[in-house]
Amino acid sequence: MMQGLLQRYRKLPPMAKYLAISVFVTVIDTVVVWILSMQLSVNLTAANTAGVIVGQIIHYTMASGQVFDMEFGPIGAVIYFGTFVLGLLLANWIITTAFSFSVGLLGDHLAFLFAKGCSIVGPFFALYFLRKFLYGLVKRRKNQ
Repeated sequence: MMQGLLQRYRKLPPMAKYLAISVFVTVIDTVVVWILSMQLSVNLTAANTAGVIVGQIIHYTMASGQVFDMEFGPIGAVIYFGTFVLGLLLANWIITTAFSFSVGLLGDHLAFLFAKGCSIVGPFFALYFLRKFLYGLVKRRKNQ
């Protein structure tokens, strides 16, 4: 069964692989943020930063070669983690804004889930297309 799933995964287009990896990483990220913010009372922005950092390290190791066809190295790492900083800033702005707007209506736990969801969707697309563009530039320059 696992072999069949792996074979199907390998046949997916890059955007679908990026989505699959992102879903896996999002679960890890969300669990980290939930534990830190809801169980240990860590500030939401700090907790989200920790969750996103853990997620991006895992995401980089999985997506570099499988999605963007970029080997591990300094250029790929600079692109990935440079865009990560932009994504982190965007995610933190979205989660704090969405939480503050929704907490009065939804309560702490549902507002957290709503805000976390919002902070995942926007950066997902922004980072995929920005990374694809930047990796494409690097590949074109290498081929010239």
